[in-house]
Amino acid sequence: MESLFDGNIVNLFTMVLVGALAGTLAARIMKGSHFGFVTNAILGIAGAVVGGTIFNFLGLTPGVEIVKTIDTTFGVQLPQNFVGMIVSATLGAILILWIGGFIKVGGRK
Repeated sequence: MESLFDGNIVNLFTMVLVGALAGTLAARIMKGSHFGFVTNAILGIAGAVVGGTIFNFLGLTPGVEIVKTIDTTFGVQLPQNFVGMIVSATLGAILILWIGGFIKVGGRK
């Protein structure tokens, strides 16, 4: 377990926090509600894997333009990697929920 998080509990906390936030955002966007903290965190962490893979494949860095816009508009500097993690995890979680919706609908027939 130590090698996964480089021995830093902050990395684990950040992963769970970003996962829960991304999972909650994705659930609210896709179904208008949320699943609960643990399920949202798991959904968001899985979404981070999916979203990160897609963005890496496309050679894009999520969150860069959002951070620039907030900085120029409001003068607030946000960490680009944190915003990027939330964006990619949320989009990945939305994709998981969207595909899950097709599987759920297909299973009812």
